[in-house]
Amino acid sequence: MDITQIVIISSLILITATIVASGVWLIKIFKELKTTLTKTNKILDDTQNITSSVAKPISSISEFVMGFKNGFSLFNNLFDKKEKKDE
Repeated sequence: MDITQIVIISSLILITATIVASGVWLIKIFKELKTTLTKTNKILDDTQNITSSVAKPISSISEFVMGFKNGFSLFNNLFDKKEKKDE
């Protein structure tokens, strides 16, 4: 074997090793990305559940207050009509 063949074979071995190492590294990165996306999806699902569970009582309280307000306005209208009749 002359020097040219040795250089070519050693270059091919180094290039192949580099490509294999890069491939393994990419596979690890993709696995980490998958676990990160899975955890992020779980966090977003939990956030949606928490938001909806907080929003329901708040909307109920809002409806209660609006009903209370409407009831008071009804009583005010009744008393205003009685006072106008008395005058």
